[in-house]
Amino acid sequence: MRNIFGALLSGALTFCRYGTIAAFSVLIAVVTIQVLGRIPGFPSPSWTEEVARFALVYLVAFSCGIAVLRSELVNVDLFVAPLPASARKFVDRIVDLIILGFSIAIIPGAYDYVIGSIGERARSIDIPMITIYVVTLIIPVALAFFSLARLLGFAQPSPASHGELV
Repeated sequence: MRNIFGALLSGALTFCRYGTIAAFSVLIAVVTIQVLGRIPGFPSPSWTEEVARFALVYLVAFSCGIAVLRSELVNVDLFVAPLPASARKFVDRIVDLIILGFSIAIIPGAYDYVIGSIGERARSIDIPMITIYVVTLIIPVALAFFSLARLLGFAQPSPASHGELV
């Protein structure tokens, strides 16, 4: 069972990493078009503002689960850092339980929100809004899945610190 969950986790991580890269790439491209649009004679399409917002929301959706798995999403360093390792681990498990509970609690509402958006279309780019509103479902599902993974012992180490602690 652990191997099956590990395989699911690996697939979800890969999907989220590629999704994060794709959303960030779209955001970079669209913002570049917006900046170049300030140059006289260079066109600045109206849809770039909306696409930039959508890309930013997708960037958050795909990266929030990875942040949970690395213990980078929710952390109060001034409280947690001075604690002994065993107490830090206990606090981390409590935070994981809170994230899991909260995420599971909002999944039904997120699903209803997505289903309620069927038929709506974006104003400046003619795409169904369900492709955007599905993010409200991706975020709690990702948070629940990756916090469950942490609770089951699949946590990943954080990347090297950059000296943020005071």
